[in-house]
Amino acid sequence: MKLEKEKINREKYYSAGYSPELGKYVLACVVPWVAWYNRYYEISKEEYDSFGSAEFEKLADTIYKQGCDSERFLFSEKEEENLKKQQ
Repeated sequence: MKLEKEKINREKYYSAGYSPELGKYVLACVVPWVAWYNRYYEISKEEYDSFGSAEFEKLADTIYKQGCDSERFLFSEKEEENLKKQQ
């Protein structure tokens, strides 16, 4: 997925930006596995604007830990993690 105005945190393996395809701001979290992949979550513009703050880092960590169970989960690059609504 291509994100516009993407902001990247290389130390924590996540990025955020705007997806014109979805019309939403998105948090992309890298999942280190045999083959690394991304999970995508919906965030607000206000949350996107706070990127780089301790508050945003805490939010990204919480969402990452919730994984596919997060109510913000949009979809995963690993197809087995997607439910019918994500496909």
